Amino acid sequence: MQVDYDLEVNTINGELALRRKIQGLLLFRLLLAVFFLLLTIIVQSRRDQDLLSAHLQPIYFFSCILFVFTIVGALSLGRIRNLKRFAYVQLFFDVGAVTVLIYLSGGVESLFSFLYMPVIICAAVLLYRRGSLLTAAFSSVCYGTLLDLQYFGWLLPLHVVNQTAQARDSGSYFHSILMNIAVFYLVAFMSGYLAEELQKSSLKIVEQSKDLRRLEVLHRNIVHSITSGLITIGPSGEILFCNNFAQDILGLRSEPVTGRRFSSIFPGLDPLTWPRVVGPGPGHKKGPPERPEIVYRNPLGEELHLGYAVSVLQNETGKWAGWIFIFQDLTQFKAMEEHLKRLERLVFAGRIAAEISHEIKNPLAAMSGAVQMLEDESIPDGSRARLMSIIHREIDRMNSLVKDFLWLAKSTHGPENVENVPVCDLIQEILDLLSARNRVASEHVIKTAFAASPISRIDPHHFRQIVWNLLVNALDAMPGGGHLTIAVGLHPSGDGSGRETRIDISDSGSGIPRDARTRIFEPFFTTKSQGTGLGLSIVYHLVEKANGRIEVTHHEEPCGTTFSLFFPLAS
Repeated sequence: MQVDYDLEVNTINGELALRRKIQGLLLFRLLLAVFFLLLTIIVQSRRDQDLLSAHLQPIYFFSCILFVFTIVGALSLGRIRNLKRFAYVQLFFDVGAVTVLIYLSGGVESLFSFLYMPVIICAAVLLYRRGSLLTAAFSSVCYGTLLDLQYFGWLLPLHVVNQTAQARDSGSYFHSILMNIAVFYLVAFMSGYLAEELQKSSLKIVEQSKDLRRLEVLHRNIVHSITSGLITIGPSGEILFCNNFAQDILGLRSEPVTGRRFSSIFPGLDPLTWPRVVGPGPGHKKGPPERPEIVYRNPLGEELHLGYAVSVLQNETGKWAGWIFIFQDLTQFKAMEEHLKRLERLVFAGRIAAEISHEIKNPLAAMSGAVQMLEDESIPDGSRARLMSIIHREIDRMNSLVKDFLWLAKSTHGPENVENVPVCDLIQEILDLLSARNRVASEHVIKTAFAASPISRIDPHHFRQIVWNLLVNALDAMPGGGHLTIAVGLHPSGDGSGRETRIDISDSGSGIPRDARTRIFEPFFTTKSQGTGLGLSIVYHLVEKANGRIEVTHHEEPCGTTFSLFFPLAS
């Protein structure tokens, strides 16, 4: 259906183009007739001859016929259905008119035989190579017939323009006919070829223009249909384009946006400070692009959370021409995220409450039994002291349990005080504190291997708690002594965007049992005889909160465990 429509459109366009060309031919003929009439009058007036003499009447009749035929053709052009046939009639009439003009100006002695060539060129423009060759053939027949009739004396040409006739031999006639016919066909072939090439180029340009228009419409529809706001910004910070979705998000559908300063809509953003480098710059990071957020207040006073990304706008030569600002409304996602965080906190609190209630049962049972036995006044003093010791021990255990629970709840969901932390300095400070509190035995050999001195952005209180718990666990895993190694260095980041801080804490203890390795980060899970099982759970949550990660490597020969911490570097 589309093909038939395109074919019909192309046919109509071809007919309109041919009609315009025929109009041009008629205008050209009219101007040429006027030119020759004026030229004849000027020439005769210089010869001091009567312009109304009988000698000039043929040229006047010839001009009148040209005028009348041209005017009739122009008036009937609008009613013609077969334009090709009409074009051939006009061209053959022009060939006949040129032949008559040559007859009037002396036949073989006429200077106007070159006028066949404009007619042949017009035929090429109107009807391409076929029309030009047919017109050249008809011109050859007319010119050759005229000269043959003159040669045999069957037709005596007039000398309206040139009144002196010269005798010509047969060679002159043959040479004139041969040369003119050769020129006719040469001009027909060349003009036809050029006209066809021009037509092909024109059609190609038309098709390319259609493709370009279709591509432009498709591009515009895609830009307006995407469910993200898109704004293009010029080099001086003015808005060049804003799609429909962007206007809907910003609440500016009824206001003109194009031409406004970008900073007038987003006061907190200045495009002139954005990068202008096309392609990855010196500070470019691999991986997914950053998506910062901004709070926008629409004309109704509503606050929207927008996530945006900025890229460089390039011109047709690939040079910087501005910026592309793409953004999305994250308000609903933010609300859903806060809702999920609240649910997560509730689930976490419920799980911790269930676990802590279970863990408190054992100390309470021991304390209850000891209290019942103390109610018996006949108990010896030694037994009474031992029962009191049990009560104090279980109270300390419950106190430690509650304290760890409170720390876990506070540190995991509480506010952070993020700073640039010198990793090596804080680790050395923690090691000194462990020694001062007698947590390091003489059998323990501690070695530090600081290959770099990185600075990470993290809450220093959280960092101390993470390292402290891991070091204490490592020392507890070596009750009879052993080697503890703390290594610090730089490591390629997981997303390939650069490097990150790596801290390895390795011990030479007995290691973690195989059946317990998948549960070491669960709250209240422990392999120690004395412990709450919250230490590694606190470590895991604090590391995740700092946008880091923790990995565990279990060594078989020699025995031991390595906890590897990864934190992003401070920018």
